[in-house]
This record gives sequence, C-alpha cells and structure tokens, in this order.
Amino acid sequence: MQQGINPTLRPIPAMTSILKRFTRHAALPCAALLCVAVLGVLAAPAEVAAAPAALRNGEAAPMLVARQGHTATVLPDGTVLVAGGIGRDGAATTHAEIYDPKTDKWTEAETMTVARSQHAATLLANGNVLVTGGVDRTTFRNNAEVYDPGANTWFALGPMSEALRAAHTATLLRDGRVFIAGGHGYPDDDEYEDTVALATAVIYDPRSQSWTKAAPMRSARQLHAATLLANGKVLLSAGAGEFGGLSDSELYDPASDSWSAGGVLREPRWSHTANLLPNGKVLVTGGFGSNRSLASSELYDAQQHKWMPAAPMAAARHLHTATLLPSGRLLAEGGVVASGALPTAELYDYASDRWSPAKAALRKRFSHSATLLPGGRLLLLGGLDANDILSSAEVFSLTAVEAP
Repeated sequence: MQQGINPTLRPIPAMTSILKRFTRHAALPCAALLCVAVLGVLAAPAEVAAAPAALRNGEAAPMLVARQGHTATVLPDGTVLVAGGIGRDGAATTHAEIYDPKTDKWTEAETMTVARSQHAATLLANGNVLVTGGVDRTTFRNNAEVYDPGANTWFALGPMSEALRAAHTATLLRDGRVFIAGGHGYPDDDEYEDTVALATAVIYDPRSQSWTKAAPMRSARQLHAATLLANGKVLLSAGAGEFGGLSDSELYDPASDSWSAGGVLREPRWSHTANLLPNGKVLVTGGFGSNRSLASSELYDAQQHKWMPAAPMAAARHLHTATLLPSGRLLAEGGVVASGALPTAELYDYASDRWSPAKAALRKRFSHSATLLPGGRLLLLGGLDANDILSSAEVFSLTAVEAP
C-alpha cells in the first residue's frame, strides 16, 4: 500500500542546497535522500581532534575522521569497528578505525577495499565483519568485503548479485548466513539513467564464502527496517518505494525461501527503527511519512500477524537510532525534524506502553550510529547536526540514561 509524497518537501532548510544536487534521483522522496546520501555538505573547519582527559557529561574521544552514513560494529574483544561513511568532502571514504572503550582511544584500522556509505555491516559467527553494498557519490556497489580483526585485514568478496545497492538491510539468520534485502540503486550492473527501489534479495554463506539469490520481495523498498523474529523469520517493515512511502510489511522464511504478507501499518513511514522486544513483539518508532517526521509508534504481533498502535513518542523524529537496553526498555536517540537536529532521547517501557524522557542530555545529531558496549554503556558516533558532519563521540553509562 503506497501513499504519494511531495517530492519538493524540504525537511530541514539547511539541507536545501544539498538536495538540489540530486535531481537525478527524482523518483526518491527528498527526505529519503538525507539517509541515502548527504553528499554535498559544505566545507567546515575541522573539529578539535584531541581526546578529552576524561569522560565528562558523556564526552568521549572524537573519531579520527568525521562521518555519517557509516557502520559501527562491536568486535569479540569489546572494541568497536567504524567503517566508511560520508566525510566532509562529500565523498564516501575507505577509512576504518577502532575504538577501545577501556582506554577511550581510537586507532587506525586497515582501509576498506572500496569507499562506501549507506552500506551494512554484520558481525559473523567467526568474529569477522561482513560489509555489503553502499554508495560513493553516485556510484553504487554490488560487492562486499570482510574484515578480519585478528589480522587487521580486509578481503574482497565477489559480487552479491547483479544489483547495485545502498540503503538496504542485512540480517544475521539463525544458521549464521546473512540475508540482504532491498535498497536503492540499479537492478543490474548496467546503470540506468535513474536509480530505483529494489525488490531483490541475496544470502551470504560465510562457510562457503558464496552468494545465492533469494526469492524476490513482494514490494520493492528501501529505507525500510528488518527484524529477525523469534521464529527465525525476517520481518521487513514499511520503507519507501518508487512513488512514495510504504505501509505494508512482509515476512521472509529462510527455511522455505518464501515471502508472505506481514500486515499493514497504520501509516506509511521510512527511515524509522524496528526492534524486537523481550515479549516477542516488534516496536516500530518514528520515521518520515505523509510529508512530516513522525512521533507515532506501532507494535507488530508475530503470532496474530497484526499491527497495533503503541504510545507515541514525545518528539517526532526520523534518521534516529533505537537501542534495546539490558533492562528491556528501548532508548530512542537523536534524529531530525523540520526545525533541525534533536538533542533528546526517550525510553519506552513495553510493560506499561509508556515513553519517558531519558536523563542524559545528548549532542544534536542524526544519521549517526548507536552501539551498546559490553558492560552496559552506550556509544553514539558521528552523524550530522544539520550544519556539519560530526566526528564527535559520546559514551553514557546506562544509569546515566535510564530514568528511575
């Protein structure tokens, strides 16, 4: 089910000149372009690179490279690999770096084989990290590479498929394979004049280091969310299609390589979040739809195959992050609305279906990463604040975030 989107919408005034550079992607809603690629950020003075002497009010040592649209993956030793993203020059980067939360220090990692942003990164069972797809300015990728933290080395894999894609999802299946679905790009390596939303899906098997095609999705979509359910199926929710926002969802069964309808959300949305809660339901929060940022939340009941309303957030937000905490509560952080980037975070309690404000004050940021560290701390990295691409990092103990 689709709903038309005004392609001239300007979600944040500061980004108008950036969006104008991408008229070749006119089929994609302008708000979605903020997530697919914010490639034209104006030059800005470099941030101070010196690490603070101690963590104060959430401050952590800044990254070595400012970036947004990157990935952040916790490695088996507790350090965090940050890879790719868009830098201040407007291009994707091959740069990778590693954060050690014990020392609050960053170190250079081996660079990736190609530059990419809006890619996906998945921690494999053997401790390696699979990076898939992405885009560099207008060059979309159909290849992948694997990072070996023990050797600090990247090695390239063969093409995933004919499709060149970014803004897709990557889901680690129960059997250790990785399921890649949808995205935005070209259906094959013969680039067309305009990019499109994709309905293709592929699976990577790390044991054989090989790719296989999966059954195509029921609807082409990008900027959607993918959630692995308790029954092993993968739920794809909403996203953007060729003509606007989607409100449908679909289920992929890896055992039978088949798709089925997952029910219809109450409103179309993309650049939202979706998290599996301890009670087995999936909470979708925020996103963009109907020409506005959304504060609404929805719950998916996998047993009833049904979507139902949940309590709305206090603030509308999209291009935010949502992190399931060890307590079972969900923390929605940052994001952007028409007036600019948000410095707020809020907590969802599924038992009472209530949101409450988080205690910690955050830096304004969107299109960032949020990573739960071993030992119960939260790491927020990079993104934008509507004026600049950030290198800043914040680390919060969960006691400093969760309200009583």
